[in-house]
Amino acid sequence: MELVYKAQMLTQGGRNGVVQSDDGAFKLKLAAPVALGGKGDGPNPEQLFAAAFGACFEQSVRHIAKKSHTPLRGCYVEADLSMYLTFEEVYRMALTLTVHLAGPIDQDTADNLLERAKGICPYVDATKNNITLNLKALLDTPVPA
Repeated sequence: MELVYKAQMLTQGGRNGVVQSDDGAFKLKLAAPVALGGKGDGPNPEQLFAAAFGACFEQSVRHIAKKSHTPLRGCYVEADLSMYLTFEEVYRMALTLTVHLAGPIDQDTADNLLERAKGICPYVDATKNNITLNLKALLDTPVPA
């Protein structure tokens, strides 16, 4: 296996703390959401996770489309993350990625792109069997029947 990239983030203060990259390019003050007892006056770790997962998955979809010469004209992802508390008082997450696809493609092709992207996305692999992942392909420009 060949190392292609390494990121380092520093955190201090937990959900109401600060996160920053080791190179100083990224720094953000966090705030716990109201639902988890916080003030909700800033972004929280779950929002960052959903954003990062969505961005990574979108890149995987674009990569698969390009590699397979699928005429994808545009793509964006809505990431909806939900947190649940089990009877054992353990937090679990579910993530729904709605992938909006533009181009002269049909629903079967769109669904196939998502399934193939799921196979190469490192976030999908890293969270396998410990997060519920739902994928939806939505055609922004449906092809007439």
